[in-house]
Amino acid sequence: MIEKLVYWVLNYFRSLPREKALKRGEQIGKFLWFIRYRRKVIFINLDIAFPEKSLEWKKDIAKKSVIHIGRIIAEVPKLPDYYKSGEIGNIFKIIKGKELLDKYKDTGFIFTSAHLGNWELLLSGLAYNIGDIYALAYRQENEIAYKIMRDIRTGYGINVIHHNESLKKIIKILNKRKPVGFFVDQNTMRKRGVFVDFFGKQAITVDFAARLAVKFKKPVLFIYCYMDYKDKNYYCEIEEVHYKEGNSVSETELNLVQAYTKKVEEAVRKHPDQYLWVHKRWRTRPTEKEPSPYGDLP
Repeated sequence: MIEKLVYWVLNYFRSLPREKALKRGEQIGKFLWFIRYRRKVIFINLDIAFPEKSLEWKKDIAKKSVIHIGRIIAEVPKLPDYYKSGEIGNIFKIIKGKELLDKYKDTGFIFTSAHLGNWELLLSGLAYNIGDIYALAYRQENEIAYKIMRDIRTGYGINVIHHNESLKKIIKILNKRKPVGFFVDQNTMRKRGVFVDFFGKQAITVDFAARLAVKFKKPVLFIYCYMDYKDKNYYCEIEEVHYKEGNSVSETELNLVQAYTKKVEEAVRKHPDQYLWVHKRWRTRPTEKEPSPYGDLP
């Protein structure tokens, strides 16, 4: 019953013209704001990232970011149709770094990104522009959610690699000279990352992308997109991530993680109203004695 209801909702959004779907999404976002969806977490994150900003500024950014979540919810079901019809080419525009895609698309490059703008639409837009791409993602524990996201992502041209899959599979993909993407802006367990500076506070950050890049000598790009509120299109910027060689492999990897984390911060500073502030980015601390800034918040 629940699965049928979920698919009914998805098909409803798919049936709407894009402008109407976005308006419905904004209504969802406003409702989430009204019910105070993860509001405490959002403000803790904004206090960490922007201590110099006023409370009014933070309220404005917080509300806009939650409304933007609504837009994403409404638009993700439409991505397979955008991709198959070619409409994605009108919605998603690369305005910086297209030459880097052309330079590296046949090398098996690694790209890093963040939960900014519409990250699912970003992947679809990249696939539309350069063909086969792969992206790492956690497998949803809920079976219905897993099926939905699998079908949507397959429909818009993405090959998903789950974190529990074999390393050999990823190496094989890189050897085939296909691009592999990583979202590198979420909290993780200590064994899966290293601590680097993010908005002036140590944050554990996944280092798998850095380890692969250093070991296999692959170029690393940082790619993200943001919505222009006037024309409702998404604009993509691409930069190469440069980093210093260290005195050891682990130091070189750490330098790379810090370099791509800095790119995330720069992008978020430009578009804080479209970032996923609901995530507990600084939850894991360098030592177990240091308390989480989120306390006992769920």
